[in-house]
Amino acid sequence: MDIFIFLCSVCIFIHMDIVLTYNLTVIEEGRIRIVVSLNETMELGTLYFEKVKKGFSTKPISMNAWACVDAKIEGLYQQGESLTPKEIVGRCQELIREGGY
Repeated sequence: MDIFIFLCSVCIFIHMDIVLTYNLTVIEEGRIRIVVSLNETMELGTLYFEKVKKGFSTKPISMNAWACVDAKIEGLYQQGESLTPKEIVGRCQELIREGGY
């Protein structure tokens, strides 16, 4: 029987008078979901990350890295948010590192 501990972490970034909340949840070992919300009320997007597999050897990804494997961020564009997808993924990876994952 597998037992998973679900951990949650919240990070708030203020960008051009818009408060974006990044809510991190471990959905199972080696998989993380981050929900991006506007002012902690309206969900704008969800990103899924997986730990890089041990046999993965392509550079520049390190063995302790997390890769974004799926994302739905249309809500950020509908709100007129000026963040690029690269910036969103970068902030999510920063949150993962700060959380010690």
